[in-house]
Amino acid sequence: MKIYLTNLGKYNEGELIGEWVELPVSQEELQKVFERIGISEEYEEYFITDYECDLYEVGEYENIEKLNDIAERIKELDEEESKVVKALIQELGYTLDEAIEKVNNGDYRIYYDCDDMEDVAYQVVEDCGYLDKVPDNVACYFDYESFGRDLGIEGTYIFTDDNEAIEIY
Repeated sequence: MKIYLTNLGKYNEGELIGEWVELPVSQEELQKVFERIGISEEYEEYFITDYECDLYEVGEYENIEKLNDIAERIKELDEEESKVVKALIQELGYTLDEAIEKVNNGDYRIYYDCDDMEDVAYQVVEDCGYLDKVPDNVACYFDYESFGRDLGIEGTYIFTDDNEAIEIY
């Protein structure tokens, strides 16, 4: 997570003075940033004019300590978990806290190389061994498209741009 901190007093005077800050940030480094952008007794207030974060929408006057905590939580996520959290927020309207809790509980599964529910059905059938005891000349008649449609009706699946399907439990 990155935020662009701006000196509010200077901004109100028509001057844009600010700096990008990578979060989480230590108090010492934050103090140095404040000095560089002119936050002092004369100009005490700052605001956030821009940010870079896919998982959290940052407000102009957010508390930096709160943002640091959020950035720490996001930093702890691995790539897969981050992808699931992003999907839950963007596709299903979860809050960041709800999405992270869902991920921490392991309430999801990712199916790779999936363009549609039929592809998911192939993987479910294979992983669960549904057709293992059925002769190949009979198994070839299994309707993966219909099974995939039923999986989609009964469950919650989110498709990503990386040809992955995320099943949410």
